Amino acid sequence: MCKKTLSVELDQFFEEINKPNSCTVSAFSQQRMKLNPQFYCVWNELLNICYYHYYGSNVKRWKGYRIIAGDGSCISLVNTPKLEKYFGKQSNQNSSYVQAQAFYFYDVLNELIIHAKLSHCKIGEASLAYPLIDHLKTDMLMIYDRYFCSYKMMALHLWQEKEVKFVIRARESQNIIKTFIKSGKQSSIIHYGPSSEAVKEMSKCGYKITKNTYLKIRLIRVELENSLEVLVTNLWDEEGHPVEVFKELYFKRWGVETNISQQKNILQLESFSGLTPKSVEQDFYATVVVSNLFSILAKEAQNTIDTKVKNKYPMKINGNKAIGKLKSNLIDLFLGKQPEVILQKLFFYFIRDPLPVRANRSFKRVLKNKLSKSKHKTFTNYKPAY
Repeated sequence: MCKKTLSVELDQFFEEINKPNSCTVSAFSQQRMKLNPQFYCVWNELLNICYYHYYGSNVKRWKGYRIIAGDGSCISLVNTPKLEKYFGKQSNQNSSYVQAQAFYFYDVLNELIIHAKLSHCKIGEASLAYPLIDHLKTDMLMIYDRYFCSYKMMALHLWQEKEVKFVIRARESQNIIKTFIKSGKQSSIIHYGPSSEAVKEMSKCGYKITKNTYLKIRLIRVELENSLEVLVTNLWDEEGHPVEVFKELYFKRWGVETNISQQKNILQLESFSGLTPKSVEQDFYATVVVSNLFSILAKEAQNTIDTKVKNKYPMKINGNKAIGKLKSNLIDLFLGKQPEVILQKLFFYFIRDPLPVRANRSFKRVLKNKLSKSKHKTFTNYKPAY
């Protein structure tokens, strides 16, 4: 989580572990190349396993399901030849810029990233999701936006050994969706056939199908204040899922958007500490671990606020301040001899100065230039020293 000038970060680190001598930036950069970024992926997986095991019945669910939202985001990188070759670039008529494609599976109720992937910018979000579907559990309910609405995505969920439940926002341009909207129905069960392209795509995954291989799916009409949405799902009415529950259920997907914003704007994800593909991957996956670690450590404090703080509005932890406090105590938490003292210190800090949560607020979405979506970026010739 090095966001300042690297020499300053190194001096501070060695002071915190009570070592009189620091090391050079060059020495650090050489040593970090020996660390496989997958270390952080394994660490994050272990963190998740421990959470779900030890929290047991306290794990938050919706009708018995863990709600997992899938979404991607473009990550802006420094324009260097190495990063361009490894991650690719996007271009327009005025300029080109180096980017990577990130993808997340996020438990929105328990606020945990259960899987994250950083890849070439030309690889689409859905393509990153496909290989992960085989690893989904049957107690997961997957929620996706319109970019994931395809025959292949639905089939891969339905054709698991035990099907995985999903809710996907439909593309209004599809003929079956246009027909459903014109019908005026609130809910309809249809049989959805593949296009020629879908037949080819499923063949690549080892499935031999024809244009007559239909999927049984359910379409749900969701009326919003100024628009209409259609959701595609395999949650059936007879299983206890009436039309009325879907508007609120799909809205829960917004949690993954909030988490991505937290990574970019509070954890400063795009302010990378190195200019090689390996250092970028290290920073990315380390940010995922810290995000999940904060979420877990904050839960007890949030429970205390929920039960003891009385206010006109529900209250929540001030995430910006809390993450800052976590970072300043992170080394002591792992290397100190009394981690319970650090945990108690963090707990009392987290419950200070909570913020009100005002429900049912909405803001018009302002589309920005891709190069200005995040507040923090890396510049090769500048890093703050404080």
